[in-house]
Amino acid sequence: MKNLLFLCTGNYYRSRFCELYFNHRAARRELSWRADSRGLAPDITVFRNPGPLSPYTHKALQTLGIALDEKPRRPLTVYPADFLSADRIIALSRREHEPMVRACFPSYEPRVEYWEVGDIAIESPARAIDKMIELVEALLTELQEPGSAKDALFEFPSSYD
Repeated sequence: MKNLLFLCTGNYYRSRFCELYFNHRAARRELSWRADSRGLAPDITVFRNPGPLSPYTHKALQTLGIALDEKPRRPLTVYPADFLSADRIIALSRREHEPMVRACFPSYEPRVEYWEVGDIAIESPARAIDKMIELVEALLTELQEPGSAKDALFEFPSSYD
């Protein structure tokens, strides 16, 4: 099994959506990849998030028919061991996260790929979730083993707000 690591600032909204969505879709496609996610902020408790998972992430996953654990885990901060155990690392915003990776984890920076999905202050949740679905689906297609096109097509709802 290969490991994918999604990174964002607080591990509450974007990286968590990508982790949970990716794992659901990778399992449906029978891919030998598993995603996890972490936050780049040194102390994610400063965000004082009301619960373990963004309501936008929760609602979008429900709308997509993706079941969540009864009690989702709390956000987690990234540590060097997380970088070492990942076969592939994707941060959700170059603009936002590249300076954090360079400052806190410079030796791992060359391994980090960047997408550009804005946080709530920059991009509406509906648009961000649409982008994350599109990017994760493209990644899943890239990782698909030859000859295994199981469940490659999927109908998406049009709104997650």
